[in-house]
Amino acid sequence: MKRFSVRACALCTLGLLLSLSLVFPSGRALAEGFAIMENSARGMSLAGGLIARGGDASTLAYNPAAMTMLDGTQFQANLAVSQFYWGVDTRDAAGKDTGNYHSAHQTWPIPAFYVTHQLNDDVWLGLASYTRFGLGVKYPKNWPGGANLHSVQLITSSFNPNIAYKINDHLSIAVGAEMMIASMQMRKNLTVQNPVLGDVSINGHGVSFGGNIALHARINDQWSLGLTYRAPMSLKVSGKTRYDNQIGKLFQPGSQYYRLQNSNLRGTLHLPDSIGFGVAYKPLENLSFEADAVYTLWSRFQDFNMHMKDPVNYDQNSARYWKNSWTLGLSAEYKPVDWMALRLGFMYETSPMNLGNADYMVPSNGRNYYTAGVGFFYKNWTFDLAYMYIHNHVLDYTDAARQHADSGMVAGRTTHPHAHNFGIGIGYKF
Repeated sequence: MKRFSVRACALCTLGLLLSLSLVFPSGRALAEGFAIMENSARGMSLAGGLIARGGDASTLAYNPAAMTMLDGTQFQANLAVSQFYWGVDTRDAAGKDTGNYHSAHQTWPIPAFYVTHQLNDDVWLGLASYTRFGLGVKYPKNWPGGANLHSVQLITSSFNPNIAYKINDHLSIAVGAEMMIASMQMRKNLTVQNPVLGDVSINGHGVSFGGNIALHARINDQWSLGLTYRAPMSLKVSGKTRYDNQIGKLFQPGSQYYRLQNSNLRGTLHLPDSIGFGVAYKPLENLSFEADAVYTLWSRFQDFNMHMKDPVNYDQNSARYWKNSWTLGLSAEYKPVDWMALRLGFMYETSPMNLGNADYMVPSNGRNYYTAGVGFFYKNWTFDLAYMYIHNHVLDYTDAARQHADSGMVAGRTTHPHAHNFGIGIGYKF
C-alpha cells in the first residue's frame, strides 16, 4: 500500500508539471539564433553536457541512445524560467548617439517532460515533450527601430518519440521522429516611418515534422562517447495580417509602394539541422567530466518569405543568409555524498549572424554561458536545481542600417545584453 502511495504521488506530481508545460509553452530563445538550450535543470547546470554522460530521462533531449543506461521506467519534469534584458544605443547618419532604448523586462517559462521505459534487455522506448526553438522580444512603443520590429513571439512545442537498441554492452543506437507545433506573433510600429501607415500585427501558426538519430558508445568504465544528428525542418506558417489603418490604394513614400489591407498570409521558416558530439571521462565513481561540440547549420536560414494572400497578393522576403555556428562546452559533476551532486559548466557559442542582414529579432552576436547546479537524491526521487548566466556579445547594426534602412533598420548597437535563467527538475524511477 505504501509503495502504491509513493507511485501515485509521483504520477500526480509529474502529471501536474506536464500540465504546466502544456499551459505555458516556451517563447524565449536562449541559444544562438533562436534555439533553446534549457531542456532540463541537470542539463542546464552541466552546460548541455549530457551527450555522452547520460544518466536521467532528459537524455532524450541530448542523446536518446544513452537511455539504454536507464533501468525500468523513469519520468522527469522540468521547468526553466528565463529573464533576458538588453538595450540598443541608436545613432544618426553622422554617428552621433540619439538615445538608448531598453527591452521590456519579461519572464518566460520553458517546460519539458520526459519518460523512458526499458522494454527488455535490448530495447528502450522514450517520449519527450520540450521546446527546441523560440523567440520573445519586446521594444518600447514608437522607438526608432519600431518599423522593423516592436515585438515578436515564436512559440514551439516538440513531441519526440524515440526507440533505442542496445547492440552490446558497449554500443547503443536510437532513432526518433519529431512533430513541432508553432505559433508566431509579430508587431511593427509603421507610424515611426509615416503616421498615415499605422501599425501592423502578424499572427500565424504551423506544424512541421522531422527526425533524429543517435549513437552512444561506452568504451570502458571511464570513457564514453555520444553522437547525435537532428534533421532540418521546414515550418509552414499560415495566419493573418492586420493593419491599424487600412489603405486600399497604392501610394509611394520614398521608393516603395504599399497596399495596406488586412489579408491572410502563408510563409516558410527553415529550421536548421545539427550535429552534436560529446566525450565523457569518469576518473572516479563519483566524479565525471564532459566536453561537447555542436555544429548547427544555420546557413539553411537564408530568408523568411511571406505571401500576403487576397486581396493583396504581395510577397515580402526578409533576407537573412546566416552562417553555420559552433557550440563548445565543458562540464563537471561531483557527488561528495550519496544524496547530493554538485555541477558546473561553461559553454561558448559562435554567432550565425550575417551583420549586413542583422535585425532586432535576435539581438546577439555570440554568447558565453556560465552554469552551476545541485542535485538531490532520495530513494527513487531526484530533485535538481540550476542557474545559468548568459553574457551576449555586442551586436552592431551599422551595416544592416546602411543596407536595409527602407525596412526600418537604424544604426546602433546592443548594450549590456545578458540573461538570468533558473531551472528546477523532478524525477522518479519506477
